Amino acid sequence: MAFLLLLHEKLRLQRKINKLTLRQLRASSSKERITKNISRVQKMYASRQTQLQSQAKMMQSQATVAFQNMFGLGVNSFNPMNFTGMNGFVMNVMGTMLMGEGNPTGALSQEQFQDMMTQYQTTGGTFKDPDGKYVNGYTEDQVKAFMYAMRQGQAMQQQAQMMSQQMSQQYQNNVSIWLQAQEAALEEEQDAALAPLEAQETEMDLEQQSCETQLADARARLESIKQACSEGIKDSAPTFGLG
Repeated sequence: MAFLLLLHEKLRLQRKINKLTLRQLRASSSKERITKNISRVQKMYASRQTQLQSQAKMMQSQATVAFQNMFGLGVNSFNPMNFTGMNGFVMNVMGTMLMGEGNPTGALSQEQFQDMMTQYQTTGGTFKDPDGKYVNGYTEDQVKAFMYAMRQGQAMQQQAQMMSQQMSQQYQNNVSIWLQAQEAALEEEQDAALAPLEAQETEMDLEQQSCETQLADARARLESIKQACSEGIKDSAPTFGLG
């Protein structure tokens, strides 16, 4: 009778081990699927964060260009090959001053202004010949007015640059604040999306650990039962008078 009980317990433990092994395999498969889903969600939100950062950078760059153009300081106003320091902004100011009625020396014609500008840029700012005489019939008052207008234009350019930089910096600060708020909202959204997946992952971890613990116990008991059955078989075998 004892041997039959042992055999019954052996079969029961074997069935339990089979069931636990199946549960463990299912938990492992489920965890693998959940881990992939977590990785997919994380990649999606990382991509959205990168898009946000690119959008913020583009907004800042576009604003800088817009402010520069608004103050007449865009790329078209500057010739990097002009080593005299003259640029479109200064030239516009000078043209307004020298060709307007406010010029104390008398308004210059468009042709005179362009001629003096060409002379200044091609000679590095010289209006006199080697003998110290003004070239092209320029008068001293015209040259003084030209140089004064240039200094005024350069001063106004510095002011415009400062204002453009200040407005650009303020806008960049605002965009940085906007980006931080967007990233915080995105992180909160990601946490909400990951929470149920991470809970499922934890549940599968616990299921695997539980199965592993039960399997270890069942296998140890099964091994003990097998040993007892083996000893029981030896004890019940006939000895034919040899014992």
